[in-house]
Amino acid sequence: MLPISIVSASSYCREALGELPPLKALAREAIGRSVRRIGRFVELALVGAGRCVGGRTLPAETATYFTSTRGDLEVTLDVLVQMCEHGRLPAPFTFINTVGNTACFHVADSFGLSGPSQFVTSRYAPLEAALRLAALDLSEGRVTMALVGSTDVCTLPLAAHRERIGLSADTPVGEASHWFLLATGDSAGTPLGALRSVRSFPDAESLRVHLFQHPINFDRAALASGQHLTAERLKLFREATGNGPVFDYRSGLPFYDSQTGYGVHRFLTEPVARTLVHIEGDPSGRCTLLVVDAGNVGSGTGTGPVPDPNDPIPPRDSTRSPRDRRNV
Repeated sequence: MLPISIVSASSYCREALGELPPLKALAREAIGRSVRRIGRFVELALVGAGRCVGGRTLPAETATYFTSTRGDLEVTLDVLVQMCEHGRLPAPFTFINTVGNTACFHVADSFGLSGPSQFVTSRYAPLEAALRLAALDLSEGRVTMALVGSTDVCTLPLAAHRERIGLSADTPVGEASHWFLLATGDSAGTPLGALRSVRSFPDAESLRVHLFQHPINFDRAALASGQHLTAERLKLFREATGNGPVFDYRSGLPFYDSQTGYGVHRFLTEPVARTLVHIEGDPSGRCTLLVVDAGNVGSGTGTGPVPDPNDPIPPRDSTRSPRDRRNV
């Protein structure tokens, strides 16, 4: 795979408590203008994408890759109620917003992008699925810059939302939007880090063998576990990587499907090692590997020297409310 730089990144994450927070003003601030006839799902995508772009003028041929496990639940549920309960056809713009690629259009349109635009979905490891597709196109030279992101929204009432996505009644749930600007060649400038690998494996043993063969300096790496990786598999992979430190980024996070984005963003902006080895699993046994290098360890902009690999990495701000863990 060609070297892929992570030029910039953004992370919005907020726990849903009672009423859902308004997003229209945040979206307008992020992209510099108002967008009409969109719902919270598209607004949240614009918040994340706009903060990631950060006022840059991107090449028009920049590609967009967007993912969400459940899509725009709010609008989809509204359309189903109109059609199934009331026998009415949905309004045209309401129906259009049920399509995942609608958010891609608004993201691309906000930054004047005319490159490839794709919506990717996966029940497990959704962000990794989008990153894998972007990495393939970047490595093959089909594109030289890609804006990659994920968005997860909640719906009211929250009790019904938890039941709909299979959570217990007391599970904290949240909304999030995580975005990464990737590039190859000289267009990267001074990057935050690099995307080294993103791959899926049919089972844990295949990944374990790969880790033994993969050129990673595990003395300068931290292992991170995705939200669906079992403790048994995490133990297996820790042994395969020399029982190094575990980067616990999920402590205190509310549930949403693309928590990986929060972990990668936090690692890039507050690096605890040279390399992040992130592994996600799913109930079928498949595993997804994501390897990211930090670009500023030891440069004076990180959190200090690389820790002893025998010491655990504590979770950040464990006493801080999860709803305040967002990029403002």
